[in-house]
Amino acid sequence: MTEAEWLSASEPFRMLQVLIGKVSDRKLRLLGVAIARASWDRLSDERSRRAIEVVERFADHEVDETTLQSFVERAWDVRDEMWDAGPENCDDRLWMAEAAALTASVYEWNGTFHRTGGTDDGYPFRLPSPAHCDLIRDIFGNPFRPVAVDPAWLTSTAVAIAQGIYDDRAFDRLPILADALQDAGCENADILAHCRSEGPHVRGCWVVDLVLGKS
Repeated sequence: MTEAEWLSASEPFRMLQVLIGKVSDRKLRLLGVAIARASWDRLSDERSRRAIEVVERFADHEVDETTLQSFVERAWDVRDEMWDAGPENCDDRLWMAEAAALTASVYEWNGTFHRTGGTDDGYPFRLPSPAHCDLIRDIFGNPFRPVAVDPAWLTSTAVAIAQGIYDDRAFDRLPILADALQDAGCENADILAHCRSEGPHVRGCWVVDLVLGKS
């Protein structure tokens, strides 16, 4: 895949192939979380939703593996119950339940991602969508043009704004972050354009993570 293809891609599995072995488990989990949250109304069982909420906290080391595993088991129960009821009766809700369980799974997540290799017949989320490509670009940025942060940009103001965006999911504040970074001397076109773009933006956004030192 070329840089131009990355920027215009509408097939998520091709983008994920580029990322294999280059990104953190946290980033991959947050991609799963973002995809699940984008289809929240299709997660019809509260157990699936709770698994997503807990794995998001797990990604930031706010809960331990034992706690998460209890929610993982419940999430897989949802998927199994839907399957036993007959997949023809569950449409995409069954696959969303499976995606929630897989995203949260302590022992299967990385293995599944790397085993499928981002191929279309083994895409970890079963429901590939062009909208997922936008989420991938928001979380991982442009791997063909990585950006290094200048410590001079990390003023107390910029860091506080980024932390507030992250904690509150207040992505409407990203243009304010762009202004703060620019005031600190940042003229990186990719950073400023991303902050001022319409998005989508989600937790794990590459610019916010860059400012906060998250990987």
